[in-house]
Formats: sequence, C-alpha cells, structure tokens
Amino acid sequence: MYSAVIAAAGRLDAQTAQRFGSDIKALVRIGDKTLLARLVDALRAVSEIGRINVVGPRAVHDSTLAVDEWIEERESGEANVVAALESARGERTVFAAADLPFVTGEAIAGLLRRVADQTACAYPIFTRDEFEAAFPGGRSSFARLADGEWTGGSVLVIDPRLVLRDQALLRRAFAARKNLVALASLLGPKLALLYATKRLRVADVEARLGALAGGTFEAIRGADPALAMDCDEEGDFAYSRAHGRGAPAP
Repeated sequence: MYSAVIAAAGRLDAQTAQRFGSDIKALVRIGDKTLLARLVDALRAVSEIGRINVVGPRAVHDSTLAVDEWIEERESGEANVVAALESARGERTVFAAADLPFVTGEAIAGLLRRVADQTACAYPIFTRDEFEAAFPGGRSSFARLADGEWTGGSVLVIDPRLVLRDQALLRRAFAARKNLVALASLLGPKLALLYATKRLRVADVEARLGALAGGTFEAIRGADPALAMDCDEEGDFAYSRAHGRGAPAP
C-alpha cells in the first residue's frame, strides 16, 4: 500500500484570484469541483493508496473530503514539502500538487504500474509531442535537452526517507524547481556544463539524482499527460475551465 500526500498551499496573485474566486489554487473550481476535491477523488479511486494527508491553510480543510489528516501549512513552500513527507507512512509515497484539473484515478494507477519495486523516486516525463497531443495549447515552455523537449508531472512516487535525509538539498531543489539553469547547477558542474552545451540527456539526470539521493531515480515514460497539465498561471486556469466542463480531459 502507498500513502499519499498533497501539497495544497499554493497561492494566486490578486488579479487571478478575483477572476477565479479564490487566492488558493487548490480551491479554484473547474467544472463542479475544486482542484483539491478532484485530486482527492482521483487518489481514492486507486486501490493501492491508503492514507491521504493534505498540507495547506485552514481554508482548504474540508470535512466532506475523504482525507485522513489535515496538516497546517508551514512558513514556506519548502517547509510544506518537508511536513508533507514527514507525515507519510510506508516506504513509498505518492506526492501530488493540488493543481491538476484533469487528473483521474486511472492516470495515477497507470503511473504506479510503471514504477519498479526497487525505484526510490519515480517522476513522469512527457515529450512536447506527447503533451500537446493530449492538451493542445496547454503549455508553451518545455525543457530542451539533447534527447528532446520535455515536461514533467506534478505527481511523483517517492521514498520519503531518502529525501528527508538531506533536507537542505530538498529545500534547494524546491526553490530551483521553476528555473532550468538553477536546477542544472544544483546537479553539479558536470551536468551544468552538459546542459549549457546542449548535451544533457534524461539518463544523465536520472543517474545524478540517484547518486544524490542514494537510491534509484527513474523518469517514467508512457503515463497519462494529465499528470503534467497543472495550473500555475491565469492562462492555465482559463484553459482548464474552457476545456474541462464535465469532462476528465479536453
């Protein structure tokens, strides 16, 4: 069995919050449900997942949702991730951000089926073509590596014990997550040079992350791109509302 932890503390700027009805991303409604409710329902539909814990402000604590533990948000996003992973039970945990408008139980179950038993951290990745075939116009920015243009998911499978061993590295990685140059630098000078010279490949990143974490890191191919269609900016929410009324995917 897996535990699941949800990070639900992300905020929106004032203009976007006014347009979509909440300054908390997890509480924006897409169709008839909030983003948080959609994710909880999807996780509950996966038979391998037992406990579900949510880290977020008091406003997201909703007794009608099938959540086992509500954890008060901490002072920063990095601290929220640590609190979420510390609350996990079991060796491997499904970690998810609460901003996935098209997530389904089958999408999460499909990811779990692709994760090998010995993998300490599994992260779904998608080529530009794979993502755009599912969500045309849903994203404009992709990481350009030597073996393609890639984007990643907002759901991963992780052994929290490995990550929590080096919380300083975890906090640095979280802070750098939106900046490809910063992420490349975090992986060390060799990989930073490969990235700068357009020679960095997915396998290089897998090997380096595994060495840093002290366990096997695997980039998962073939999962549902719904795991990567997240809502970071105003345009993402507008796209999701336009395409997602009553449907699991556009």
